[in-house]
Order: sequence, then C-alpha cells, then structure tokens
Amino acid sequence: MSKDSEISYNVGPAQRWLLFLCVTVICYLFASVVSWVVMRNGVSPAKVYISTMVQDVMLFILPALLTALIITRRAADFLTLSERPKLSAVLLSLAALLASVPAMNVVVQWNAALTLPSWMGDVADWMRASEDSAAAMIAMMVNGKSVVSLIMLILVVGVLAGFSEELFFRGAIQRLMIATRVNPHVAVWATAFIFSAFHMQFFGFVPRLLLGAMFGYMAWWSGSVLVSASAHILNNVLAASVMWCAARDSSSGIVKADEIGTDSPVMCTVSLVVTFTLLFLLYRSYRTRLR
Repeated sequence: MSKDSEISYNVGPAQRWLLFLCVTVICYLFASVVSWVVMRNGVSPAKVYISTMVQDVMLFILPALLTALIITRRAADFLTLSERPKLSAVLLSLAALLASVPAMNVVVQWNAALTLPSWMGDVADWMRASEDSAAAMIAMMVNGKSVVSLIMLILVVGVLAGFSEELFFRGAIQRLMIATRVNPHVAVWATAFIFSAFHMQFFGFVPRLLLGAMFGYMAWWSGSVLVSASAHILNNVLAASVMWCAARDSSSGIVKADEIGTDSPVMCTVSLVVTFTLLFLLYRSYRTRLR
C-alpha cells in the first residue's frame, strides 16, 4: 500500500507549490552567482565541472530537499527516498532503458531533422544557438584523454546529474502533483514536459520528453525515485562514455551507438516491444501497491 495517505503536511497544496517555486528561484539565483564567480576570468574544463556540480546541487538537490523538509516531517517518504527498491525493479528499469536505445535513436534522429517554418527563422536560429552553446560546454568536459577524465565525466555528468535531476523532477515536482490529487498519468507527462523544456534543447525535445515519461512511470510504479535515478544515471553514463570515446577516436565502434536501429525498422520494432514488456513487468511487480 502507498505511503502517500500516511504523510501529513504542514501547509496546504497551494502553499507547497508557492514554497517550492520560491525556494527554486532563490537557489537558481545563488547558483547563477556562484557559476558567474567561477567563470568570470575565463572558461576551462575544470571550471565547467565545478559550475556543473554547483548547479546540480544548488538548482536541483537543494530545492527538493528544502521544500520536503519544510512541508512535512516525513521528507524522505515524500521524496520517495526512504524505501529501498527491489533489486528486480532496478534491473528491470536498467534493462528497459537499454532496450529502448534503438527506438529512441530513431526519435532522436527524427527530432534533430525537424525544420521550423520560414517565418520562425529567428526562433530556429535562437534554438540552434542555445544547443550549440550547450554542446560547446559539454565538449570541454569530454575532451580529456585520460581515464581519470572519463571517471570525472561519469561521476559528474552521469551519477550526480542523473540523481539530482530525478530528485528534483520526479522526487519533488511529480510528487507535488500527485500529492495534490493530480491524476498520476497527467503528473508523469506534465513533469516529463517540464523536464524536457528545462534543458533548452529543442531539437532533442521529443526524445527527452519520452525518457522523462519513462523515468516518471518507473518512479511512480515503484514508489522510489532511486529506481528512476538508476535508469537516468545509466542513460547519462552511456551518453558520456560515447562522447568521451568520440573525442579520443571518432572512428571507434562505440561512437556509432547513437545510430543503432536508425536503419532497421525490425530492430526498432523489437526495441519497442521489449521495452514495453519490461516496463509492464515493472508495473506488475508493484501493482498491489498502486491500488
């Protein structure tokens, strides 16, 4: 049985949202100031790492934790951090993420090729500029040639970013919605939309939306943000590893991982079937808890 009905809150639904928004804005301002201080004398890979870690902690982890601590005495239960997830749930979520790669690659390729109407030319240019700027920052982090640089990339971009974003989006935003009696399916997709929009990478919006929804269902069904965080971390680690290998050797076979399934409708179909089957097994293992 869900613990939601056992959680008591110190303030009403509207006050919870207002508090969360205020805390998030304040943390965002502090994170922006700290990042500006770090970057003010020039950009370097080390500074990008520091700025990324500051943003992950101050922009994602702190707002979620502070909000939960203020609105209820059972902060860990609210954020779904208190219950150890089943090993089978974690394994199913990781397997589903891996199985989705071919189908997701097709969506990524389709979304990246989208063109906006000519009358939206300025908007398209701004979108491309935003993505190019983000890509440039990421490129600085993956240019290291040593194994140490790969480990740092995995820890910061993979583990820290994956966990912090899940705590913020699925642990806080999605939970706030569900706790205010929003239909869980609406909460999952609305949170996924916010998650994708937040990244400001519009030509990758749809695949990130779908990933966000998958993470959302993992967190909701299992009752643990650690399950969705495991899949999110794996997704980030795979992406970071591919980018690091590409920076070292663009002819490496692993670099072509983002092309798997893009030229094979059969592989894409199998990917979808296996992914949905694994997600259904995850749902079924927690079906009694959701009643």
